[in-house]
Amino acid sequence: MTFAKLTGAALVLSLAGFTADAWAECTFSPDPNLPRAEVPDECKWDLTHLYATPDAWEADFAAVEAEIPKIKPTCEGKLASSPELMLECLDGTYTILEQLYKLYVYAGREFDQDQSLDETKMRSGRVQMLIPTFSDQVSFMDPELLAMDKAVIDGWMAENEKLAEYGYYFDDIFRMKPHTLTPGEERLLALTSNMADAPYYAHEAMLNVDMTFPEITNDKGELEPLTVTGFTKYRGGSDPELRRVAKDTFFGGLAGYENTFASMLDGIVKAHIFKKDARGYDSCLEAALTPDNIDPAVYTNLISTINDNLERTMHKYVALRRKVMGIEGPLTFDNLYNPMIAETVEKTYTYDQGVEMILASLTPMGPDYLSFVEDGMNPANGWVDVYPNAKKDSGAYMSGSAYAIHPYVLLNHNNDLESVFTIAHEYGHAMHSYYSNQHQPFMYADYATFNAEIASTTNEVLLLNHLLATTKKKDVDTRMALLNQRLENIRLTIFRQTLFAEFELKIHEHAEQGNPLTADYLNTTYAELIQKYYGPDYQLGENDASEWAYIPHFFYDFYVFTYATGLTAGISLGTQIGEKKTGRAAAELYKTEMLSAGGSAPPLEILANAGVDMTNPQPILDMLDVFEATIDEFEAAYDLKQK
Repeated sequence: MTFAKLTGAALVLSLAGFTADAWAECTFSPDPNLPRAEVPDECKWDLTHLYATPDAWEADFAAVEAEIPKIKPTCEGKLASSPELMLECLDGTYTILEQLYKLYVYAGREFDQDQSLDETKMRSGRVQMLIPTFSDQVSFMDPELLAMDKAVIDGWMAENEKLAEYGYYFDDIFRMKPHTLTPGEERLLALTSNMADAPYYAHEAMLNVDMTFPEITNDKGELEPLTVTGFTKYRGGSDPELRRVAKDTFFGGLAGYENTFASMLDGIVKAHIFKKDARGYDSCLEAALTPDNIDPAVYTNLISTINDNLERTMHKYVALRRKVMGIEGPLTFDNLYNPMIAETVEKTYTYDQGVEMILASLTPMGPDYLSFVEDGMNPANGWVDVYPNAKKDSGAYMSGSAYAIHPYVLLNHNNDLESVFTIAHEYGHAMHSYYSNQHQPFMYADYATFNAEIASTTNEVLLLNHLLATTKKKDVDTRMALLNQRLENIRLTIFRQTLFAEFELKIHEHAEQGNPLTADYLNTTYAELIQKYYGPDYQLGENDASEWAYIPHFFYDFYVFTYATGLTAGISLGTQIGEKKTGRAAAELYKTEMLSAGGSAPPLEILANAGVDMTNPQPILDMLDVFEATIDEFEAAYDLKQK
């Protein structure tokens, strides 16, 4: 028995098949409470590039569902019989996985554009249920390969060029041998994946669909129900009273369900502990980072280096914000996300205007990169879903797992500068996936979690550096707005995410000692960290500590630290690419050694080859120097303006 060739009913085209002849204008006044039908079609992504119709998806789903049960009968107990059969089993498995990812991308994007629809929820749920079935069918592979003599596999690869393409795959499997279980045990672990993820999906459904927050009076003087997207918009708005009301309403709503959210987080951490114990790791942190070949010392080094420098960075930042905003008492949350200079708040940037700014900033990346990213940003090409609508997934993300198609980018564009930086961020992800998918075979196209946030933050650094470089020094207001943006980028992406990473480490260590994650413990721990990071001149409000319940990344298994290491690396890479004499060479190195590498080598090695060594604290210290210098530059400009 052999694997069937999976083609299904999918519409499979090259990127060129999606390229439009002209730019599709996407200008709209965003409203997170509008039904999706009222958002212009030219501002929505096009899922027909994946499947022309839901029926086409159903046909492919049925084909994949029928192929998955053939894996074990074809391959189990036979991998060592010949290099030809081993290659057939590996190729066949990855062919099925590629189709499974495509099914997942379509169903997930369809669901996320409006999470209230039962039909799309069902499709998304069905493909999620199929993933552990696949994992069950392939669970025998690693143990069976590890039972072989590695020298035999090396000999086979020397004689078989196609099998040799799996060289890094084999090396990585044997690296993980101490934590790989018997085939039966691996099967049981694979079957638990949907159960383990259940708290995450419950959290998303609770926060984005089921929870109803009280109405608030918006910036137009109208009553509207507060939403997650609305909260992120109003917390940074120009009206201090609206900021305060939005904060109190949102955190008060979370606090009302804090025990439920605590149970969800306790459930996901228990799943991580189960994985740790089952695979014989010493800690959940080690269990999360070892598969990506990351030393846990990189994680703890980030936390300790940031902690050692809080006084000269974050505490100094709080003092600056209090000074500029004229705050006599302590700084509070409702004065933390708005631009420090009030007159810059109202400036708006449509999606099209934001794209124009981003493209100008990415010129140092070279014409190939610029052409690809412009194609991806053009709404006519179907990559991007631009504006918010009711029941749409909040925030922003990039989905790049549809290997033969193109990345998909979800935005909730608010026509502000922060949204422009979000575009740049998500298209850094998109270009990472695009280059990787173009230059790596499918088995190496997916990049490690540790490297996932580097391309996105490098784009943000290039955008900000460009805007500062093209703003005249006498234009003090604009320069201060941009310096404010740099401060916020670093505060939110490095300091805030490191705080999250420390919180995540603490709650796992607490649970590993046999303690439950209660709402009281989570609130207390989170409040202590907030106070430590922001310093003695910051004060929490009554329900502010419940913010932890809003953060979906705590369900991702030690993911948040990659934002901090990513921007740290991005600042280094962006600085190198921006150099006049050596920038083009640095950009080419970045594209070939980082963006195009996918998962074809250890992530720290890939990053070092691109020009940044994250195994020592120096890149973090360099970033902290940039942050402190930006505080000083902003304060000097502010003082000059006051004269």
